[in-house]
Amino acid sequence: MTLTFEQTPTKVPISEDQAVSVAPGQPWPSAYRGSQYSLVSDDDFGDDVVLKWEQRDLSIHADPPSDLWTAMNTAGKEDGYGSFRVTAQGEVLTKVKADNYANIDQAPVSTGWIPAYLGKLNGALDFGSVDTDPDPPENGIAIWQGFPFKHGERWAVSHDDQLIWKWRDYRFTSIFDHSELIAAYDEYRPNPGRLYVTEHGHIWINVPHNDVTQAKRSEVQQAISSWKQRAETNDNTSTLRLVNRRLVATSQSDDPADGHLPIHIGHLRDFDDGLVPRPVVDDDEYFLKVGQYEEVWE
Repeated sequence: MTLTFEQTPTKVPISEDQAVSVAPGQPWPSAYRGSQYSLVSDDDFGDDVVLKWEQRDLSIHADPPSDLWTAMNTAGKEDGYGSFRVTAQGEVLTKVKADNYANIDQAPVSTGWIPAYLGKLNGALDFGSVDTDPDPPENGIAIWQGFPFKHGERWAVSHDDQLIWKWRDYRFTSIFDHSELIAAYDEYRPNPGRLYVTEHGHIWINVPHNDVTQAKRSEVQQAISSWKQRAETNDNTSTLRLVNRRLVATSQSDDPADGHLPIHIGHLRDFDDGLVPRPVVDDDEYFLKVGQYEEVWE
């Protein structure tokens, strides 16, 4: 699919029975979330605008969609550069300094960084050897081969089997019922934990080795073996390196052998009639806190 960016309105729920239409450039009235990328100017690309995914010392570049830089610049981002997010519905969000934001009179707060909606992204970004829109596993699961950091909306499955978006002390429950998705999560990780939903609808989870149920251990081991064999056969060093980084980052001893496996459990269309999780922010203080910095730790 051709990559496009379209400046079109989107519907955002603000309560269980009410949604508002948000136009490009208007304040974002929900949780600031999604895959994290940046638009940068890079000497290696002749000072052209490039799109970057970055995690500490790792960075991978892609060509940005047409008109995204213009939308960022118009919204008030300095020189059109900076970070942005892409939600599970492809909505592109960014934060704009209050002093540079033309629609500050519509925002719930008037200081700091204001979350703003820019438009919708359609199609997959081309990061070369890293496939952010792979084929979902046909049977069972697979090792997640997209980015294992800053990729997807970060949700949590709670003790009472609710899908909750959490940040610091704020907890916002999805307005939809995701019982099928949560049941699939529970098959591989019976304890509460994180679940990620990417802009292409893929779902991946963290599975600690010790949390894998007895009934699923052979399936998980087969997924690991298949992934490793395929990656080594195709000389796909990117996926080997990224998965290893995830294992080390989630290990208490920096040993990948006891890290959390990034498991691809399927696509949203396979669960709950394809409903995309949508949180409702019912506390305006959240916007004050999340606007303290351009990027905040999650």
